[in-house]
Amino acid sequence: MNRKKIISVILTLLLLLACVTACQAASPGQTTDPETSQAEEMTGNEMQSEPDPAAGEETMIYAHIGDKTLTIKPESNSSARAFVELLQSGGLTVDMHDYGGFEKVGPLGTTLPTNDERITTEPGDVILYQGNQITIYYDTNTWSFTRLGKVQGMAPEEIRDALGNGDPTVVFSLKDGQESTGAVGKFDFENRTVLLNSGYTMPILGLGTYALDHDSCVNSVKALLQNGGRLIDTAYMYHNEEAVGEGVRQAMEEYGVPREDIFVITKLYPNQFSDPEAAIEMALEKLDIGYIDMMLLHHPGTDDVKAYKAMETYVEQGKIRSLGLSNWYVEELTDFLPQITIMPALVQNEIHPYYQEQDVVPFIQEKGIVVQCWYPLGGRGHTADLLGDETIRSIAEAHGVSSAQVILRWDLQRGIVVIPGSSNPEHIKENLDLFGFALTDEEMAAISNLDRNEKHDWY
Repeated sequence: MNRKKIISVILTLLLLLACVTACQAASPGQTTDPETSQAEEMTGNEMQSEPDPAAGEETMIYAHIGDKTLTIKPESNSSARAFVELLQSGGLTVDMHDYGGFEKVGPLGTTLPTNDERITTEPGDVILYQGNQITIYYDTNTWSFTRLGKVQGMAPEEIRDALGNGDPTVVFSLKDGQESTGAVGKFDFENRTVLLNSGYTMPILGLGTYALDHDSCVNSVKALLQNGGRLIDTAYMYHNEEAVGEGVRQAMEEYGVPREDIFVITKLYPNQFSDPEAAIEMALEKLDIGYIDMMLLHHPGTDDVKAYKAMETYVEQGKIRSLGLSNWYVEELTDFLPQITIMPALVQNEIHPYYQEQDVVPFIQEKGIVVQCWYPLGGRGHTADLLGDETIRSIAEAHGVSSAQVILRWDLQRGIVVIPGSSNPEHIKENLDLFGFALTDEEMAAISNLDRNEKHDWY
């Protein structure tokens, strides 16, 4: 290489070195142009205050204990991600008990992956224990576990107060309940809804379609929706799922009722439990309304756990939103609940003033499960006697309403969802008109005293 080429190479290297030096000097926060520096600083602040829409809002987990709610920020680990994924299919209800004076612990009903990263627990930690239990710490402990998340914005004493002194039922959800009362299972009389442990809201009064033939069922569903009702109950054994779906579709078109505002319940009968997937597909096809808001098992039977677990799979697929049971009582629930993953959002039983289930209803409600009554007016063959009961008639006269309205209002004030059946449009309209009066404590007690433990059906 001659001398001129060597000089040329040296000059080129020096020029490159100068460029690199200049670039480093002009890095963010060190530029010599004040206007450029101010612009870059403003852009940075704006980016911090306005999250990237593509990234979505930060996921939070909400633990509902009665009327108290803990807001939990999930950890960035595989265990927490698995827990969030579990909650995406609906809320999770956990019966927890106190341990050691520093935590509440309860079974998840499933096993999550255990992350290698461990922390020493402190107040507000939500911990995965042995892969299949969840704990909420309200005090400090020296043990090291996988953290699922951390309670936000609460002092230790506030966490302790929210969890209470006893054994709380905690509903974990990805929804904070702001659209309702903020408390799972508590009735929102203003919006006429209740927040389910699945995270969805359900109307607290509606229509039962038992024994309605096709045309009567279509017309009754439309009458309900036209008059502001939004809850409809049907079942495979009612042989009118197709009629319910037809009525819903017609009302959506004729009255402009959005599908999301309508809540449809149907049920699997025990003779369907052996092949639940086929039964669920049949219900989806007959209703033909996109998805099922809630599916129940009609009553206990062989393979009921198998059928329920199949419904859980359909919840994960988004084809069913919430699950429940019909005609399950204390003994049946005690045996059944440990065998399933998704806690029922609803238990539907026979309840009326002559058969009140005064022990069963609190047992169910304390688990964060909503109670719904069928035969609220006593059932066919018994309605006239119940509506003519002197105590109920006198209360109705005092409020200027019907005996049926008094009974339905009594249920609502007990926290029980009502689905009276009717094919009469005027009765359907009347049964929805329950919010212009309220029963006094004395009137509620007088109706409670009518309990005869008189069941009107074999379920």
